[in-house]
Amino acid sequence: MSGKYAFTKGLKELRFHLCQTSEQSAAARSFLVRAYPTMKKNNPQTPIMIREALGVEPKIFARYGW
Repeated sequence: MSGKYAFTKGLKELRFHLCQTSEQSAAARSFLVRAYPTMKKNNPQTPIMIREALGVEPKIFARYGW
């Protein structure tokens, strides 16, 4: 599959950690609002998890299979 936000077959999970209100996480929230629908449409079998917690530094984790 080719296209915007098409993940490699080895990617098993994508996880975002961010704060719902902090300025520090504003760019991550903006990215997710814009890109999540396209990522999910192009990768329906890959779990994309969003974990929100007060005051956390925004991070993204990718888990790959063997």
